[in-house]
Amino acid sequence: MKSAFPFGVFLTVLACVTGFVALNSLHSALDNDTWWHLRIGKFVCETGTVPETDPISRHGIDNRVPWRAYSWLHEVILYQTHKHGGVTGLMWLKTLFTILSTATVFAFVLRQAGTTLFGFLALAGMSMLIYPMGTERPWHITIAFTTLTLWKAIHIREGEPVWRSWWLIPLFIFWANTHIQFVLGWGILGLAFLFPGKANRWHAGCLTAACIAATVVNPYHIWLFQVIWEYATQNTLRALVQELSPPDRNSRFTISMALLMSCGYAQWFSRRMWDGFELGILLAGTYFASKMFRDLWFGGLVAVAVLHTVRQATATTKQLWATVGTVAITYLIVRSIFCLGLLRSNDYAAANEKRYPVKAVEFIREHRPPGPLYNDFDWGGYLSWELPDYPVSVDGRTNLYGNTMLLESWDTWLAKDGWESNAMFQRSNVVLSEKEVPLAKKLIEMPDRWKVAYEDDTAYVFI
Repeated sequence: MKSAFPFGVFLTVLACVTGFVALNSLHSALDNDTWWHLRIGKFVCETGTVPETDPISRHGIDNRVPWRAYSWLHEVILYQTHKHGGVTGLMWLKTLFTILSTATVFAFVLRQAGTTLFGFLALAGMSMLIYPMGTERPWHITIAFTTLTLWKAIHIREGEPVWRSWWLIPLFIFWANTHIQFVLGWGILGLAFLFPGKANRWHAGCLTAACIAATVVNPYHIWLFQVIWEYATQNTLRALVQELSPPDRNSRFTISMALLMSCGYAQWFSRRMWDGFELGILLAGTYFASKMFRDLWFGGLVAVAVLHTVRQATATTKQLWATVGTVAITYLIVRSIFCLGLLRSNDYAAANEKRYPVKAVEFIREHRPPGPLYNDFDWGGYLSWELPDYPVSVDGRTNLYGNTMLLESWDTWLAKDGWESNAMFQRSNVVLSEKEVPLAKKLIEMPDRWKVAYEDDTAYVFI
């Protein structure tokens, strides 16, 4: 067994790995879904209540479609940050989110895999898996809280008194009000109950039941769980939405996850006594990571949880706190340098204008053509925020629209056979379109029905 690295080397390697991840959190344009999260946050703050039916889309408003703001607390935080700090405030908030997820994951990796060369290789592998998560999305809450739940489950199974983990209960309350993937925590605690190790099974079961019950402490209570079912049954959309699609087998992210999982399974099979808890989390990690690109991090995380053969060189309490501090300081330094314009362009307005139809929206806002509006999936969130008087035809909330409606939207924008029969399109008077999509070319060929009212390098506005 090799000894741990000197403390200075440890901090230097950690800062370099953190800097690599931090660089991907410097996007100047906001994420597509952030805009509709902002709109819902504004609704909650202005009305003092969470929506029971969708308040921002044509489909939701016209049909009073039930919809639950499953991330309402995250949306309130986003909106209040934007209200007082604008896009700059959101960028700093993103930095805080990424510090939270990165610091917890890195500390967990060093606790499990040790401060050896092997541990730093595991750290590099996990850095690759959280690298693409550098947006202002609420999945940072899930990454951090899943890690903390797994950490405490391992401690409990090693003999730590269960009462020292009761702080997980308020953690689950907060989790259930910010991101829907708290079910990952359910699964980890459930496996710890089934395979308690040195823990008292009754005590572990009480903690599991209390944490599950804690997720009911939300404005929708048990009806929030219906959202989980809605997302779980939308298999068709996984081929259409990048973050929901299976990972590319040849990507560096998938390869990193596969290497970590291989090490995890190899460690498990090499043991004289096979652990049901470890096998359970490995199988769960394999399943979720193979289903969706955005869950690759979970596969790597549970693999790391099994890598504890180097416990003699595990990170000390001092090193764990140093890990948290180093991650935070590195992120803040990288963000500060970026704000000075020394890394890449920090012109948020220009970045959003390049990604979204900013000028086309200004045209619609000024000339007020009669709606309804027809838009595509990627721009729906932005339009819901910038054009509140024009309810969107679709946005990133896939559970609201369902498989059929979203597939109809995709087929219409691709101008597939029968595209004109789309009822949502037929009832539209304004179409805001990207320049190169097949539907735009079709509408240009129909001057007797559709007029190009506005055009720039990014978008058309048809009336």
